Amino acid sequence: MNQRILGGSLLGLTAIFWGISYVFTKVAVETIPPMTLAMFRFSLAIIVLLPFARRSRIKLSGKAHLYSALAGLFGITSYFFFENTALKYTSPSDASLIVSSAPLLTILLYDVKRKRFELTEYLGAILAFVGIAVLIYGGQFSQYSSVSGNLLAFGAAASWTVYTVFFERIAGSAVKGVVETMAWGLLFIFPLSLIEVFRSPTGLNVPLTAITGIVYLGIFASALGYFLWGKGIELWGGKASTLWIYTIPIFAALSDMLILKNTPSLFFYFGAAFVACGMLVSINSYRRVTDTRARISKE
Repeated sequence: MNQRILGGSLLGLTAIFWGISYVFTKVAVETIPPMTLAMFRFSLAIIVLLPFARRSRIKLSGKAHLYSALAGLFGITSYFFFENTALKYTSPSDASLIVSSAPLLTILLYDVKRKRFELTEYLGAILAFVGIAVLIYGGQFSQYSSVSGNLLAFGAAASWTVYTVFFERIAGSAVKGVVETMAWGLLFIFPLSLIEVFRSPTGLNVPLTAITGIVYLGIFASALGYFLWGKGIELWGGKASTLWIYTIPIFAALSDMLILKNTPSLFFYFGAAFVACGMLVSINSYRRVTDTRARISKE
């Protein structure tokens, strides 16, 4: 199978898993503190992936261990602190749309680093960023939304951008790199989870609905999601892979409506339309640039 098609399929499937995860996270954080929920989901994910990682013959270098630690800090600890906390104040639809600003930040970070800029990429970035701005500053976008929650979600997007840069350097290590990244993330999460539990007046309460969410988040959104995303980064590269984050709000909104019976406001649809246009422009730019480079390398 063509690498572009395979990579796109893996990234698209991951976007579905992550879009649905916003609903399960929204339900779970009603009874489980944000960082404790992250600890549960990644503990389960490591249990699922560890047997496969132990069979891998790939050995990580010293630098790879460092990149894994940094990826775990930003892509798990920091990201889920912002995302899970945001979902206590805002709707899954709004949070997912704001997190979709990660590709804009990633494009900027990569281009500043490489000192190479594509005008059409930034046209797509501007269109999508307008969509994000409409959502954050357009008012009260749904009955479950708030500006503070939306800004926390933007913090998650920034964390994911940094994660992408570090994880791209170990993407070839496949499942072993994913498991080590999760292990580092858990190490950073653990003390924060303890603080949450001890500060809670009722202790830790995990009802059946939350357990269902933990199972989905641990197996599909974390174990499968991070593994497939890692393979997608290996095939597409970090900069192009993040474009698929634009599709997550679509699946989040669908699951939000079907499961939680929430109806996104008009601001959501305006924002989503701009984000969709930005994604199309960015993908077309990426294809044109990669095709040009491939043609030049053959000459």
